Amino acid sequence: MEWWKVRGVRGAFAAAGLAACLVAASAAQAQPGDPVYFMKAKDCDTSDNRFVGDDGRFYWDVDANCDRYQIDRYERPMTQTFYSTRGRFGAVEYFEYLDINRVRAGFDDQYLYVQIDLAGRDHLNSDGDRDEKGMIERYGFRISTDKDGRYGVLIVADQPEVKNEPNTRFGPIGTFGYRDTDGDVGGAADEGPTGLKVTKSDNPDEEDGMNGYDKAFISDGRIDGGGRVLWVRLDPSDDTRVEFALDYGAIGFSQDDLRALKYFHFEAIKGGEKDPQNYLWNDKNTKQEAGSPNPGRNGESEFGTEGCKNVYETDTARGKRFK
Repeated sequence: MEWWKVRGVRGAFAAAGLAACLVAASAAQAQPGDPVYFMKAKDCDTSDNRFVGDDGRFYWDVDANCDRYQIDRYERPMTQTFYSTRGRFGAVEYFEYLDINRVRAGFDDQYLYVQIDLAGRDHLNSDGDRDEKGMIERYGFRISTDKDGRYGVLIVADQPEVKNEPNTRFGPIGTFGYRDTDGDVGGAADEGPTGLKVTKSDNPDEEDGMNGYDKAFISDGRIDGGGRVLWVRLDPSDDTRVEFALDYGAIGFSQDDLRALKYFHFEAIKGGEKDPQNYLWNDKNTKQEAGSPNPGRNGESEFGTEGCKNVYETDTARGKRFK
């Protein structure tokens, strides 16, 4: 029986069911303990890509193969517009707190723990100014047992720097969850090719009727207005790391499901395409609509744009399978 389809019972069975629900609710309220991590993965680091342009200002570009629209992987922790200067293609603002360097994950008997490790806490500009901001944007991850992400969930935390006090203790405020109930994450096409590696540029039908993560089911850590199942904090030992604790059983995942995850993506986002119904971004946008930080011809991007378009001020990373 699916976890969300609970049938009514009578008499002693009803009492037993109520008791079980109370126990489950109590467990869902429990404060998470210390995270455990046994999956680790690295992402591209743009923090060391600063260079001086022809005009004497600072710019940041992206390493080759770090941003690949075709597979919905993005390395764009900078502003939209890019400039061709000194043989490189760069933006004039860079956000350390959007640049994912590493990700970690693990689980115990109750919680899935996720850590997103950012390059730093500062906003840097072309004049060399550095302004500390902290973890003030949206951070999250997506999981599914389907390789294209279908029927999975999107888990996010908005401004974990400021939403819970103290921010180094797990708190539920500003955390949200969304579910793909109809399996169109990864592409909505009924005809022709579809999937994570098939884009709107490959098949325009990939966006047709797409609603992405269409059902909100966690708000401020509470599942459908009930018990708490999701928390976030900054790592007490390193305030450039955002950590999540998710009661995976309460949202329908088992340990076997976690071990079977084929889709485990992480994100940090400030700019475009935050709407949960716009996933995946390479299905929502053509190459030209998404733009690119990768250089092309005539001082433009590989897609003939002035840098990034609808997909900007964001970074994504890929996790590995649990062993």
